[in-house]
Amino acid sequence: MARVNTLIFLVVVAFAVVALIDCLSTGRDRVSSFPRRAWVVLILLCPIFGPAAWFRAGRAPRAVSQAPVARPFGPEDDPDFVRRLAESLRNP
Repeated sequence: MARVNTLIFLVVVAFAVVALIDCLSTGRDRVSSFPRRAWVVLILLCPIFGPAAWFRAGRAPRAVSQAPVARPFGPEDDPDFVRRLAESLRNP
């Protein structure tokens, strides 16, 4: 039973440490609902509810960036390469 209690304790501490590090490293523009100091206090005083609340409501969602421009994956997807290859095969 002591091993299970130790394991649960370590999981709770790890969860709180990860949430605290994430809270402190998140930019000011992404912290929502409360000031950062309030989140730190909540995470430290409530080691189960605080981190769960931080991950659920503390971080604002990231802005959606535009999709990257589609580029050829391989040489056969590049129309210029296929054209040059066809020309080189026609004119050896």
